[in-house]
Amino acid sequence: MQKILLAIATIVFSHYLLLRKRLNNRKRLIKPAGERVVILGCSSGIGKECALQYASRGAKLILFARRVNLLEDLQKECEQKGASAVYYMTGDVTVENDLEKLASFTREKLQGVDTVIYCAGMISVRPFLESCGIQVDVKSKTVTERPTEKNALGQALDTITKINYYAAVWTARLFLPMLIKSSAAPNYLVVSSMAGKVGAPTRSLYAGSKHALHGFFDSIRVELRPLGVHIGLICPGTVDTDLRQSAVDKSLGQGTISGSKKNKLSAGSVAHRIIQASDLREREIYIPSWFGYSALWAKLLASPLVDWAAAQKYK
Repeated sequence: MQKILLAIATIVFSHYLLLRKRLNNRKRLIKPAGERVVILGCSSGIGKECALQYASRGAKLILFARRVNLLEDLQKECEQKGASAVYYMTGDVTVENDLEKLASFTREKLQGVDTVIYCAGMISVRPFLESCGIQVDVKSKTVTERPTEKNALGQALDTITKINYYAAVWTARLFLPMLIKSSAAPNYLVVSSMAGKVGAPTRSLYAGSKHALHGFFDSIRVELRPLGVHIGLICPGTVDTDLRQSAVDKSLGQGTISGSKKNKLSAGSVAHRIIQASDLREREIYIPSWFGYSALWAKLLASPLVDWAAAQKYK
């Protein structure tokens, strides 16, 4: 037992030293006040908090979202917080042409980029069968299908996959050439979810898109390592935002939206951890960390227990 504990302690201490080395290396290459940061999906929630906290460090910011009035307000707030430069551009992450314009805008205004944070996202909240218009009597196994809008599920699936997966890939395609040229230990960070590691009932479309996200970025992380570009995946638990109210499948069912309302993370605390992860160039982080690692180990060692816990949370 003592040998096992010693081995664990050695691993933890080695990990700590590695993180400190990464932090010191990046601080030598770039000061927070000179960091060029692009944030996609920042009109509210986690993205907005990231913008405000980077602004307080004096970073140069480009903000990208759909709602111009919110971007204008955020630009003013960032200037007041101390950002050395703040620009914004309206657009939709699901429109490739808008992302191409954003990349050109970034070259024009900042002459490059050091950190890109993809915060845009969409969630699902209905059981899959309910979204399909299929109702089942559990006792008799009687199946009935109610009329649904034609292609409604297909549209929901297309929307959530475009925002959560395709657009993150398109953004990487457009910004990687700039990140490669950066001499400041460049980072590409993607806000994912614990649903990208462990599925949950009523979140099937969401979890599917996030699992795809992890598969892609885990792959290109290895490809980009020789070029000095770091890929970081951020996996928070339930965050206190209005994301569920705009779910892609909300209109495909009836009744209250399932999910726990307790112990939600604040957008500000998640943003703080994201910036820390960027500075340390961490590979994948879970927020809170104890919850993430517990879920991963439980899934590996006792999958039925994870299924039971998920069923309790999303009754």
